[in-house]
Amino acid sequence: MDQARGAGYLTDVRYPAHFHAEQAPLWLAAVLAALGRVPPGTTSWCEVGCGQGFGALVLAAANPSVRFTGIDINPEHIEIARRRAEAAGLENVRFLCADVRDPDAVEGSFSHIVTHGVLSWVGDDVREAFVAFTARHLAPGGIAAVQYMSEPGGSAFRAFHSVFRQLAGRPDAVAEGLRLLTAMRDAGAGFFQLYPHAGASLDDLLTRDADYIAHEYMNPDFRPLAFREVQGAFAQAGLDWLGSAMPVENVDALSLPTEAARVIEEIRDPVLRETMKDMARNQAMRYDLFAHPAPAPGNAAHMALLRQPVWGMLPGAPFLGPDAETIVFDTRIGPVEGDARVFRPLLQRLGKGPARFADLEQVPPFAGRPGLLNQVFQMALGARFAHPVQPVRDPFGVGRLNRLLLQEAQAGAHVPALSAPALGSGFEVSAEDLAALSAGGGAPHLRLMFVLDA
Repeated sequence: MDQARGAGYLTDVRYPAHFHAEQAPLWLAAVLAALGRVPPGTTSWCEVGCGQGFGALVLAAANPSVRFTGIDINPEHIEIARRRAEAAGLENVRFLCADVRDPDAVEGSFSHIVTHGVLSWVGDDVREAFVAFTARHLAPGGIAAVQYMSEPGGSAFRAFHSVFRQLAGRPDAVAEGLRLLTAMRDAGAGFFQLYPHAGASLDDLLTRDADYIAHEYMNPDFRPLAFREVQGAFAQAGLDWLGSAMPVENVDALSLPTEAARVIEEIRDPVLRETMKDMARNQAMRYDLFAHPAPAPGNAAHMALLRQPVWGMLPGAPFLGPDAETIVFDTRIGPVEGDARVFRPLLQRLGKGPARFADLEQVPPFAGRPGLLNQVFQMALGARFAHPVQPVRDPFGVGRLNRLLLQEAQAGAHVPALSAPALGSGFEVSAEDLAALSAGGGAPHLRLMFVLDA
């Protein structure tokens, strides 16, 4: 496998198409408002390590007034992305074959800088260059969303990386690595006894495309990172850590084991506190938010931020009947039960149509408890049954891209999401729904959501 151009990163294997809802401007704005931070005016968005540009294309179609840029070191990825953009007629997105270590590779500033699948898979020089790139190109008031494998939970996967790397160069290294790891797991190897989450991850890998596994575990570099070193690098560059792009991880009451939360509550040092949270969750992946320093808004300004978004219910949202007592959320610490009496009013209101924070502020049990309502909205966002919504501005561009993606799906390509302009984002669709939509059918609400008949 050729790693010369990418300074160690695989460039002769395509990174499969992926979509990450956490990178969408509306998602980030809702999370920032919940954290008490003024969201940036969304004008320009940049992804470093965009792969085939799938996420940038989906978001560009859904947000036609925003300028999108995708950067990747693999020229084949960039060519694929450019062809898709041209075929869909998207003029608000560009793709650059560039190396972040080159300070002249990109000009201008961005209100949003995002990256997923880069920091833990490159050497120290590229990580340092990415931090410098972010500090240099992040606009005042802008936000950076940075994903990486983290300690302590991610450290177990060094063993996976070691196995796959030792098989590099063999005819079917990925399949052989999976066979060996599966055999060891089934034989009761001590590693899998000590790290049960590694067994669950292996089960997931067995369902994945070989190219994805190659990018995860066959790069020369693979290093789960401690929060303190990532936060420290950005702090040295003049950027503050704000919280997580994953909403539930900003809600301690729902993301930490109860006894561990009591211990952590006494810690005042924010970096040590976050490190202990990672230990409590055995955190294997983080999605951190960074920004230039800015004063925190007061209570009244925070409430105004919370009241701005309009929220809508997503397809597949749960139904909580009158006899339901709990709703279950899948979290880093396992299933967490929420009180149905708290979540039922939100679902009932959104079931009638889009609503604002203020529409529920006086509804029991939220009256006089805006903090509780804030947490409920964030849990609903993280669980993918509620999302901020916006007016649809260019239905024709979205329709063109989605029809193109449906054609690709019909031809056997992996299409992880379609562009949903009312969400300013993408939305994952099952294989069955993709097939039905490709054939001109499908549920009417999905055809409307993806603007397929415009």
